[in-house]
Amino acid sequence: MTDTSTTTSPTLKPILPAYGRLRVVWSATRYLLSKAILIAVTIFIGVFVTIIVANRPVSLGYYIAQPQVEANIESQIDRYIRSQSNTSLSREETAELREDLREEAGLNLPYLSRHFLWTLKALSFDWGRITQTRVPNLWGNQRDVDIRGIILEYFPNTLLLVGTANLLVFMIGIPLSLYLARHYGNLVDRIISLLSPLSSVPSWVIGILLISIFAVELRWLPVSGMFDTLPPETQIGYVEVVARHMILPVLAIVISLLFQLVYTWRTYFVIYSEEDYVDLAKAKGLPVKILQQKYILRPTLPYVITSFALVLVGFWQMTMALEVVFQWPGIGWLYIKQGLPNYWGESMYPGELLIAIGIVVIFAYLLGMVVFLLDIIYVLIDPRVHITTSDNTAQARQNQSVSEWRNSLLEWLKRSRSNLRATSARASKEAGQPVGEQLTRALKQSSAAIARWTRFFLTEVRRYPSALVGLAIILLLVIGSITALVVYPYEQIGTLWNTERLSGKPRIPRLAQPEWINLFRREKLLSVIALDEANPAVSRFDESLSNGWTQSSITYTIDYRYSGFPQEMFLFIDAEFLEKRPFVSAKWITPDGREIDLKNVSITSSLTYNFNNSINAQRFVAQNPNWQKWFNFGQINTTPEFHVLFADPKADTPRPLQGTYQLQISGLTFEPDATLHTEFVLLGQVYGLAGTDYLRRELVVPLLWGMPFALVFGLTGAFVTTILAMLIAATGVWFGGWVDNLIQRLTEANMILPVLAMSVLAYALLGLDLWVILGIIIVLNVFGTPAKTFRSAFLQIKEAPYIEAARAYGARNSRIILNYLIPRIMPILIPQLVTLIPSFVFLEATLGLFNIKSTYPTWGRIIYQGLSNGALYGSRFWVLEPIALLLLTGLAFSILGIALERILNPRLLDK
Repeated sequence: MTDTSTTTSPTLKPILPAYGRLRVVWSATRYLLSKAILIAVTIFIGVFVTIIVANRPVSLGYYIAQPQVEANIESQIDRYIRSQSNTSLSREETAELREDLREEAGLNLPYLSRHFLWTLKALSFDWGRITQTRVPNLWGNQRDVDIRGIILEYFPNTLLLVGTANLLVFMIGIPLSLYLARHYGNLVDRIISLLSPLSSVPSWVIGILLISIFAVELRWLPVSGMFDTLPPETQIGYVEVVARHMILPVLAIVISLLFQLVYTWRTYFVIYSEEDYVDLAKAKGLPVKILQQKYILRPTLPYVITSFALVLVGFWQMTMALEVVFQWPGIGWLYIKQGLPNYWGESMYPGELLIAIGIVVIFAYLLGMVVFLLDIIYVLIDPRVHITTSDNTAQARQNQSVSEWRNSLLEWLKRSRSNLRATSARASKEAGQPVGEQLTRALKQSSAAIARWTRFFLTEVRRYPSALVGLAIILLLVIGSITALVVYPYEQIGTLWNTERLSGKPRIPRLAQPEWINLFRREKLLSVIALDEANPAVSRFDESLSNGWTQSSITYTIDYRYSGFPQEMFLFIDAEFLEKRPFVSAKWITPDGREIDLKNVSITSSLTYNFNNSINAQRFVAQNPNWQKWFNFGQINTTPEFHVLFADPKADTPRPLQGTYQLQISGLTFEPDATLHTEFVLLGQVYGLAGTDYLRRELVVPLLWGMPFALVFGLTGAFVTTILAMLIAATGVWFGGWVDNLIQRLTEANMILPVLAMSVLAYALLGLDLWVILGIIIVLNVFGTPAKTFRSAFLQIKEAPYIEAARAYGARNSRIILNYLIPRIMPILIPQLVTLIPSFVFLEATLGLFNIKSTYPTWGRIIYQGLSNGALYGSRFWVLEPIALLLLTGLAFSILGIALERILNPRLLDK
């Protein structure tokens, strides 16, 4: 018996562990499979809805065009049939081939079945024989390739750009955050806190600034693209070429992500560095390295990973704008340039929708993959999170959650009845009091509460000069918003801005810089010189001739003391006559006494004199060797011919001769009642407070009107998103069970869908209003990154001892959530709010960059118009001024939020 026992025990012992391991593996597999199915269903529904939205008729004014996906497939069928023309198909064979292709593409199926089939084709990137699309390769050469081949060609470029940047952010961010938590308040920490507002700026905005500095001004790095114009001598040379082109876009991504993550990570590390177990480890004398790795980084790693992953989720779609700005050949560039090829210009008719839908699918796959991996990482790095709970435990937790929910509901009903009785008794007691007294008492109580909070706020804020600076900037933005509403009425500004175009007599320069730049110049630039016959600098003498004609001598005296040539030069001539046209001759006299005869003209009722055609500039340049060195008559960068009238004959560089000029006009009218009037206008390089755009519109109008749009949308979006996301996350974490599961499923479904890409497509096809799209994005953001971030923090706080103590003495669930969970999360809420306010401001600008426009001018709309008209290479203020206001807005709210964080978090205040 003894031998039997000794021989059987070794064989029985490993069986139970093996069975347990199999059960664990089966539970994990079942959980991951259910998670994968949920993600797959979400992606399928999102793509299905996208195809339904894309396949709708488009109104082109005079007629309704064919549904877009159907039209795109039909054009692909026609292209395929033309490619088979070398096979000498008969008419019957061609018709049969067309019908086969229509059947293969699902065009003959009913409505829902057709869209279901297209969804499956889009998810598999397999549209059959009709997917040959003519698009350029990375070197710009056109060729035919299928949808899958296009995406496989461009997608690695996006991975290279984004992957490199995010790897740098993570490798730099973690060590830097731990260092700042250990040296909170030192010089480096203050610098990082000061730079943290930069991370609220989208990467495409930072990219524009980097291009203007390092590519356009300094010319150190290439402006755009992935390759040089000329190929390198060797294959290995492509590495250096691509790396050089990657510097600016990668730097833009790093700047837009690094400081935000370091700021929030540092805040969380500081909070956990004061926990009791950390103090105990310090008392034991553990080395700093072990203390940070095991006692600070390890417990906070779920939050760190979550915040980084969610930033990555939100950034994938922002690469569209970045790639368009840098002309980087990735899937974002492909989406805008080829999927919607007319979208970057003014035409809104979409292009290759099959490519656009395929890229939406790619974005959905990427986001789903990140969400799926995030749950796996949770289990690996946090032992408190288990995905393999047994059925009994899971059922017990679910029953406990349902029981707690039912008990909470009953308690709420009891309190409601009690409060109702108390309210009724109080109402009966106060029924005899006048309504005015009740209102007065209520107003006094409210005013006293507001006064107390205002005094507390102002007292604490005065301790932080940066907060006062932020408040001052916000106050200026509010004043600017009120000015915009008063000076440019809401009912008129949209119509005036969108309908104002070039007039027959321009008096405002095109693409002018702000006039205040003359304050920083030794030699001033011209703004506008406008002289009519009523001006003292203009003399006129009319003489009646013996034959009944009238001769008018008009002399314009122009005092020109500017360093640059005029940008434009006009002479407006208005005449009134019956039959015989007046005749005008002109002479230009320079400060050094040279006389230049101009072209004679016969006047119609109204004429704009063309100075470029009024003089033979080539003859004058040929006679002056100095002018030959800089005067250009070529096709590119042509020198305006009227510059000969102002050019200094002794200068071998383009420089005007300063002094007093005269324009002498001699006019003849041949009828007794005929009249002749003139006006002379010189337009320079500067104008107004903000300059002008290519349509001569003053940019101060959209700059002012962008302020109320930015403030209203930024504040509303951030406040609504933060408060609702925090309440939803706290409720889900506390009650757990099906409540938390429901919230998480909604959050993950929203995170998986590429909302920005789908919004761009919906606007192009449905013509939705900008505010409708912004409102949808705000609502979806509630179940997005903020909810996920708050939940990861609440999971840590839920296990705190004081939460267990509150539960032990019978505190209500609502009291624990509102009085214990949410106050604990305030230091995390403030950075979240700081990030969201500028983020929503920049969201509107990003949508404006994609030509999603409203009736009214906004900062994003102005940036789009400037970039699409090459403003970076000409009037850079057109783009840089709205970007500066965007940066100023983000800076104001960020530095104010940093001060509020210190006020609300006693641990940070004591540091």
